[in-house]
Amino acid sequence: MSDTTRNSGRIFPSRNGTAISRAQADGQPGAPAPAAGSGTPAPAASSKPPATETIARRAGAMVNEIDFPGFVSQLVHGTFDAIVDASIRQMESYSGLVSAVAKTVDQFTEENVTFNQARDWLVSRYPGDVVLQLPDAAGTEPRLSPRAEELSPVWLADYGLEGQELSTELLEQQILPQVRNKVGAERQQLLATMVLLGLNRVAVRDGSISAKVMFRAAARDAAAVQYATSSDPQAVATWGERGSLSQTSQSTTMVSTLAVNAQNESTVRADLFGEVKLNFVSETLPLDRLADAAKIALVQQHSPAMRPAAPPPALPPAAPPAAEGRP
Repeated sequence: MSDTTRNSGRIFPSRNGTAISRAQADGQPGAPAPAAGSGTPAPAASSKPPATETIARRAGAMVNEIDFPGFVSQLVHGTFDAIVDASIRQMESYSGLVSAVAKTVDQFTEENVTFNQARDWLVSRYPGDVVLQLPDAAGTEPRLSPRAEELSPVWLADYGLEGQELSTELLEQQILPQVRNKVGAERQQLLATMVLLGLNRVAVRDGSISAKVMFRAAARDAAAVQYATSSDPQAVATWGERGSLSQTSQSTTMVSTLAVNAQNESTVRADLFGEVKLNFVSETLPLDRLADAAKIALVQQHSPAMRPAAPPPALPPAAPPAAEGRP
């Protein structure tokens, strides 16, 4: 008795016990069976190469893309330029102070003190007598005015105006220029004292620069194969007929299931690290190492600390002791 062919499924038995496809069983073209005894396997479908084979190529491409020598060069040059720029700025600032202090009081005042600053100083110094009037829509600049009429404060004697009546014209034309020169002289004296102390320079004592690059590459290939076989009784029309079959005439269909699950994963990562450590120290350079003797003499003239102290007033001679009378 020949084996029966199950037409309702996708796997069909043959007489030699092997499974054939439905196209082969129906004799349809386009599905040729392998020749018996040829030993040539069917060509495998093209698949993605394993990650373990491509990880080296991806890591090499990333190494070429990252300019590590350029990164180190920028780190070193940037640190050096920052240190040099800081030193130059310190020297330029101190040189500007020396040049400003070496000028005359009138030149320093003209360049560094404005009339509005002198007005603010005068109002803050004598708030009970002087008020500042802000400009209106038609005005061009603020003006000083007395708080009361027919006022003659005692501090006018400091400006050689003792006994005069305080007015807007007196404040703006005679007192304001003197106040401006006074403010300029005070600022110049303060700067001169600071310059004579020397340049307090911030310098780099030592330090370190480190740079590194870290590449991380990981690859993972995983494959899982599941193979299952089962036997199915002879395919019949109904379940009742299947149960009535005799054991001697029953044929079995062997069904094999093959499932393949292949996964590959690769990761390439690059980290750049740069670190700069600098230890600063403070050192003082004396003025004589930065300026000539002429400028040093001008600076000393404007500094109250270098002016010779005024001699103390001479005391009147002591009166001789009175002679004691004889009894």
